[in-house]
Amino acid sequence: MSQKGTIAVVGCGVSGLAALKNFREEGFDAVAFDRRSYVGGLWRFSDGLETTVLSTTISNVSRYKNVFTDFPYHRADSGPHLTASEVHEYLQAYAKHFGLLDHIRLGSLVSKVKRDRSNKSWELHLVGKDSTEEIVEFDKVAICTGPFSKPYIPSFQGRELYSGRFIHSQAFKNPEEFRGLRVMVIGMGNTATDTATSLVGIANTIHLSHRGGANIFPRICRNKPADLNVNRRTSVIKGAVEAVSPPLSRTMRNRYVQQLTKEHFELDPSWRLHPPPSIVTTPPVVSDSLIGALQTGAILSAHGLARFRGPLEVELDDGTCLLVDAVICCTGYRPDLHLIQDEDPVEKAMSKWGSSAAESNNRPLPRLYQNIFPPDSAMSIAYLNIPAFTTGTLLISDLTAMAVAQIWSGASSLPSQPVMEEEIDRHHAWVRSLKSNGTMYWSIIHEASWWRWVNDIAGTGVNEKLGYGFSGWRFWMSEPKFCNLLMTGVDSPHVYRLFDGRRKRWPGAHQAIIGVNREVKERYGL
Repeated sequence: MSQKGTIAVVGCGVSGLAALKNFREEGFDAVAFDRRSYVGGLWRFSDGLETTVLSTTISNVSRYKNVFTDFPYHRADSGPHLTASEVHEYLQAYAKHFGLLDHIRLGSLVSKVKRDRSNKSWELHLVGKDSTEEIVEFDKVAICTGPFSKPYIPSFQGRELYSGRFIHSQAFKNPEEFRGLRVMVIGMGNTATDTATSLVGIANTIHLSHRGGANIFPRICRNKPADLNVNRRTSVIKGAVEAVSPPLSRTMRNRYVQQLTKEHFELDPSWRLHPPPSIVTTPPVVSDSLIGALQTGAILSAHGLARFRGPLEVELDDGTCLLVDAVICCTGYRPDLHLIQDEDPVEKAMSKWGSSAAESNNRPLPRLYQNIFPPDSAMSIAYLNIPAFTTGTLLISDLTAMAVAQIWSGASSLPSQPVMEEEIDRHHAWVRSLKSNGTMYWSIIHEASWWRWVNDIAGTGVNEKLGYGFSGWRFWMSEPKFCNLLMTGVDSPHVYRLFDGRRKRWPGAHQAIIGVNREVKERYGL
């Protein structure tokens, strides 16, 4: 056993693989568990009951910005936005390349986690494929089960009157099952638009029921992948403005993304897509086909569902009544944070804040420092799938795992428990101040400050080398051309393994960054 101790990683999706790799890289004896028979989590399509992508899913973030920090995507023949199967192949290749498969127990359901009698370690209660039960002990536990664990379905008046098909999007796997039906899709997020557009040409009618608007981008925006419109320099400027005046920063960001939508789409006011919710609180919808389907009438914009009136009849908020054969609720998920007995950060939030702990749609805010650490168990428990960003999940998962690994190894430190509690209180107050009539991600974080924190804790050197202090100026003077490429070119994830620091440096980062920028220039003339 490693002198640094043992870590159990619960889940082998994106965050679980990143955690396992980073923990083992820092010398921990880490083992991952997953109830599935494969690695990659929801990125492998399945027609079973578990949450997965659709077979037609395409990544919303380009492969230039959504990869692990030290494992570039090598298939140059792929498009800028990977299909679900391509992402899953990449995750499998990552696990194989870093030798993770020998340290993963598939087909092992972690039913609960509890403190042992001596209060020195954590007991994982496992259920195997053949229903056999086993208890194993670890020093630390990383929860990587993803934010899409428990489907959330709002309550609707008269639901018991409805005899049509009523499902959550988790159960939506095959559009052909809805051929010829009148379908209502509830929601205005990426899942709702993907679901609605996949039914075009199959369902008889498709009503997209929503109360709020949306910022909508095509994947290719201004003749390049949409995420390439933001580089590191613009991100630095955005952070500086936010530090001086958060309201001004929100206004500028909202105007910018709304302008992008208007540049690429002609919006009919009757669709009620604008005004959209703030980009600060709600991620944009990435869709290449929604607007075209609305323009042709293949998808019909509808007001929110008010109640069910009969076996197939629904009433909308504006009083309109419709006959629909099926209702698909694309109303999001709540993560399952109840796995660790007596350590549920949601229950602690409710006991601390009472009913005010709930944000939009009554989804409670967990008491987690930086949305990762429970303050009273921070050195042995971490939730690695909570911070919400509009950027790629692979990068965020890798950086989060880097930070946790550095803290648990003792290379970086956390503030005292009282300080963490105070910071959580401030964070919850900030989240509630942003609450609007539209849905807001319960896992939202203050992006600029979290980004600074995770780089400091992980020890990437990015804050120093690409900042405006002495280290930054010295780096620019020594490598001005490459420094300018980092600031104005593709903001590649590989930059987080470029410099010497506490986390392991990747010698191939420099060349990988140059290669990504060369490919983008050849493809898009940037």
